[in-house]
Amino acid sequence: MIASPADDGGDPSGRAVAEGVYRFGTRRINWYVLETGDSLTVVDAGLPAHRPQLTKWLGDNGYEFADIAAVVLTHADVDHVGLAKPLADQGVPVYCHPADFPLLRSHPQGPPRWYLRSLWRPRFVGYALEMLRAGVRSVEPLTGVEPLSDGDVLPVASELRVIHAPGHTPGSCALYAEDRAVLFCGDALATRNIFTQREGEPQLLGSADEDHEEAKASLERLDGLGSVTVLPGHGNPWDGDIETAIALAR
Repeated sequence: MIASPADDGGDPSGRAVAEGVYRFGTRRINWYVLETGDSLTVVDAGLPAHRPQLTKWLGDNGYEFADIAAVVLTHADVDHVGLAKPLADQGVPVYCHPADFPLLRSHPQGPPRWYLRSLWRPRFVGYALEMLRAGVRSVEPLTGVEPLSDGDVLPVASELRVIHAPGHTPGSCALYAEDRAVLFCGDALATRNIFTQREGEPQLLGSADEDHEEAKASLERLDGLGSVTVLPGHGNPWDGDIETAIALAR
């Protein structure tokens, strides 16, 4: 079932969506902060204009930027990496799968063909304008990133387990926090259709996937996690059995 902390159209930034997990960004674009004791892990990094959300939340909750132990990227698309370089410049290690290193080094870049082909859709235009206003053209390239590998258990908050799930991008990964039964799935799954902006059940991104058939096949890699809270890059959280989520997305 879909949990809906932002169905009212309000700002979702800083809202708790699971135990010690906070959602940032907007109704269209998500990233998260994972809290364990005095340690924080940023999962994905939104866009440059989202930085005040993080600054305010840190101050309101007694944290400083120095308390951020790591930034872990599910993949290197531009709307997931906007704060990565500024945080790296402050000494925060950034993790990403090596297959997406070329993408991470290429920002800012021109829009892909599928993006341009979708500009006839009025609701997609709203998404595109939001990205422009949020600084998509000023996202900085990043090098010196720590590599993720399938099966890694990261020594960060909640010991995130890496599940390489390519298709949306070559390096797309999901991150599983077993102690909280939370799956950060990036764009391997979504609950918001980025073209129509309708909220719904778990789904693939379709023509926005670099290799849609591979993205579909990668769903098998998520099987066996049991009951989870799915936290996507686009859309509201979804609670249920992962097998149900996979079946719906297929």
